[in-house]
Amino acid sequence: MQPTALTGQLLDLAEACGNAHTSAEVRARTLAPLRAVAGATSALMVSPGPAGSLPVARDGESLPMPVGEELTEPSRSRVLETVVTPETWRDRVTEVAAWRLPGHAGTVFLAWGTETRPESDELRLALLALDGAVARVQAAEDLADLAARTDNAQQLANMGDYDWHIPSDTNVWSDQLFRIYGHEPGSFNPSYERFLSLIHPDDRERITGVHQQAYATGEPYAMIERIVRPGGEVRYLSSNGEVIMDADSQPVRMRGTCIDITDRVHTEHERELVAARFRGLVDSAPDAILILDDEQVVIDCNHRAHELLGGEPNGVAVRDLLPSWNGTGGRGLPARRLDGLTLQVDVITATVDLPDGEASERLVGVFVRDSAIRLEGERLAASESEARLRRRQALEINDNVVQGLVAAVYSLDAGEAEISAKYLDQTLDAARAMMDDLLEPLGDEELGAGDLVRATPTVIGARADAAEVTSRSRPEGRSVLVVDDAEDLRMLLRARIESRPGLRVVGEAADGQAAVDLATELQPDLVLLDLAMPKMDGLEALPLIRAAVPGVRVVVLSGFNQSTLSDQALEAGADRYVVKGGSMRSLLDLVEELLDEQS
Repeated sequence: MQPTALTGQLLDLAEACGNAHTSAEVRARTLAPLRAVAGATSALMVSPGPAGSLPVARDGESLPMPVGEELTEPSRSRVLETVVTPETWRDRVTEVAAWRLPGHAGTVFLAWGTETRPESDELRLALLALDGAVARVQAAEDLADLAARTDNAQQLANMGDYDWHIPSDTNVWSDQLFRIYGHEPGSFNPSYERFLSLIHPDDRERITGVHQQAYATGEPYAMIERIVRPGGEVRYLSSNGEVIMDADSQPVRMRGTCIDITDRVHTEHERELVAARFRGLVDSAPDAILILDDEQVVIDCNHRAHELLGGEPNGVAVRDLLPSWNGTGGRGLPARRLDGLTLQVDVITATVDLPDGEASERLVGVFVRDSAIRLEGERLAASESEARLRRRQALEINDNVVQGLVAAVYSLDAGEAEISAKYLDQTLDAARAMMDDLLEPLGDEELGAGDLVRATPTVIGARADAAEVTSRSRPEGRSVLVVDDAEDLRMLLRARIESRPGLRVVGEAADGQAAVDLATELQPDLVLLDLAMPKMDGLEALPLIRAAVPGVRVVVLSGFNQSTLSDQALEAGADRYVVKGGSMRSLLDLVEELLDEQS
């Protein structure tokens, strides 16, 4: 057999060996011509897998050929030492060359004995042919593996590539690029016209312009385009490419890659919508919002900040706007507007850490509101609370005072004076209990001087001017100054006091300030002093009267219960504390007793 024929046979053998499905009969037929060339002392065989016992063909038979170690390198090896053969082969087979088939479990062996000259053309050609055949199989396997890995990588990245031959208008697309466009791989020739038909109509003119610019300049290009899949779905691609020029600077090829970025575009669009909605909420917030950087300089704000601060605060240090801001918050802080005006504001501060890669950015949000809004709200709340209190007082007055007075009037009308007096006593007790309930301490703060100043004087009958005071020339006997903002009560007290021999009323005062002035002028021996009055209450006036009239006796005559203000009155300098509504005779006896002690 000629060397060329031998080479062909060896190539057939390599192809048969490279096919895992080649039957033993086909392999035997392929081996037969080679046996004739190699002679009776040589054999060519194929192992179906990694073997500890490899079949070796000889004279049409398959004989076991145990091997001490597996041969894995796809190149010739002189392995005489490792070959263990039956006694009948030991003298006839002296050398073995082995090739591991790439991508298959099979192995090709060429064995020859001492009678075959190593330098013979047949043996040399056999070895070279098998070397080349196995190398081709290896290259084909490597290329197929590379193509498979490339296609897999493009699928994972959702990326495809293209190579357009401009003169022939033929375009080679990767399988994944066909899939990105919604088509089966290789289902059509993506000519330039076909490519443009797949682009969104609103993007075609722009894409054509990008390509024409690349043709003219030869510079690489990058663009974002929309494509329309067969079902109408719109996808977004990020494409880049380069133009290859020939020797005459004419564009001959355009190649590049395309990445499907639809998910990223939708995510960014959704993020923009969320950011826009959030910005709308911020701009509609009732508070002025200032965003500060690490240097406490305003880097962003909302519309309300412009209105409240009288201009654009971006770039302004927050200390210039809020001089007393301590980095946290506060109420009623002074603020300086950009137009020079001042105002009071309530401030709340929040700190947010924004992740930025390995580092993080800290932003400070300052929420500022005009204190007038809060104060107005508190005023309205206080007004509403006061209205509710007045309503409750009106109900209690009706139940505890008016009803009792009506019963007393009806009793008097029936001529039952004692029963009427009983109703009046009960009504006074109920009224005082109601006052005690309404005058509960605020926290631990008890009633004190100044808390009993009335806005208007008490009116029982005729209207009296709270500032009116009267005095008379000092008569013989012991003098009394009557101080009460109820004119009718002063009149009754004066009449009863002057009915006692030796007692004279030298003056009357309708408020605390008038009482101090009149006491200083008249120097009375005793003062009957009310507590709740206009301008100055009795607790404020009492020590001033004591200072103005040395040795004067002071009896506090109050509508409040003994337990409510007696301690405060006695501490302020009163000699006695008497609750209004008791026996007038007992009151006058007390006055005379105190004056007798003074004498």
